[in-house]
Amino acid sequence: MTRKGKIARLPLTIREQINRRLQNGDKNKHITEWLNTLPEVLTVMAAEFENDPINETNLTNWKLGGYRDWEAQQEALAAVRQFGANAAELTQATGGQLADQLALCLTARIAVELQRASSGGDDAAGQLLRLRQLCGDLVALRKGDQNAQWLRIEREKLDLELKRGAAEEAARQREIEALTHPEQRGLSKECLEWFEKEFNLF
Repeated sequence: MTRKGKIARLPLTIREQINRRLQNGDKNKHITEWLNTLPEVLTVMAAEFENDPINETNLTNWKLGGYRDWEAQQEALAAVRQFGANAAELTQATGGQLADQLALCLTARIAVELQRASSGGDDAAGQLLRLRQLCGDLVALRKGDQNAQWLRIEREKLDLELKRGAAEEAARQREIEALTHPEQRGLSKECLEWFEKEFNLF
C-alpha cells in the first residue's frame, strides 16, 4: 500500500532514521523538532504541503501505519536470518543430512501432539492440522533431497563412463601404435617382414 502522509512522502533514508528513533524510544516531540530542521524535509513540505511542518499528530499516524509495517518487515528479516543461521548449524551438526534431522524432530513433535489430542489438550486439533501441513512441506523437502541425490549419482555414473571410455580409447590407440609401428616393440626382422607383408605398412 502506498502511503500519502507527510512522513510517507519523505526520502527513504530519513524514514529509516525516524523508524530507528521510534524503535529506540525517542519522544515524538524530539523527533518532529529534528525533522523540521532538515533541508530535505523542508523541501518536501514546501513542494507538497504548502510549507506546513511535520507535527506530533503526523508522527503518531506514522507510528500506527508505516512504522508498524517497518517493524513487521524487520521481524521477518530477523526470522529469516535466524532460520538461515540455525539451518547452517543443523546442516553442519548432521553432516549435511538436514532433512533427516528435520524428519526426526517433526516425528517427535507429532507424537507429542497426538498424545495431547488424545488427552483433550487445548487446540490439539488445530496444532495437529499445522503439523500435518508441516509434514507435507517435509515430504516435498525429502523429494527434493532424493532428486538431488539421484542427479548426483547419475552425474557420478556419467563421469565414470567418460573415464572408462577415455581409458579404453587410450588402450586402442596404444594397440594401433603397436600395429603401425612394430619396430618400436623390439620385434625381430622376420616379424617385421611379416607385418610388412600382411599390412603393407612399410
